[in-house]
Amino acid sequence: MSKFKELRQLDVGAHIEKKNNLSYLSWSWAVDVLLQQDPTATWEFPEPKYYGETVMVYCDVTAFGKTMKMHLPVMDFKNQAVKNPTTVDINKAMMRCLAKCIACFGIGLYIYSGEDLPTETVGPVDVEKLIA
Repeated sequence: MSKFKELRQLDVGAHIEKKNNLSYLSWSWAVDVLLQQDPTATWEFPEPKYYGETVMVYCDVTAFGKTMKMHLPVMDFKNQAVKNPTTVDINKAMMRCLAKCIACFGIGLYIYSGEDLPTETVGPVDVEKLIA
């Protein structure tokens, strides 16, 4: 079984934090699990990018011989971009981005299901055919 398939089966329910109907995986728990599975795992935060008054943060995680990259806007509790974010806002977004990037290795990936759904449906997709 691949490491991804193994890690995606982890039940992360006890480590999910809820805020205004949104679910967040505890970054410290995600880091702990990642480092238990790959003690050589590393991460870095490329320079945030400013878009007018808003900011996008980035994270690169290297584990199991592979680098995954993720980005996340600095958002408020309503999932709206924060104008002129403080360093505290940026730090919180960076750590959420780290947890989200770790999820790309399978740890808690399922809690992000649905956040990227299109506003219009295009019909059913046969997932088995896609992965075959």
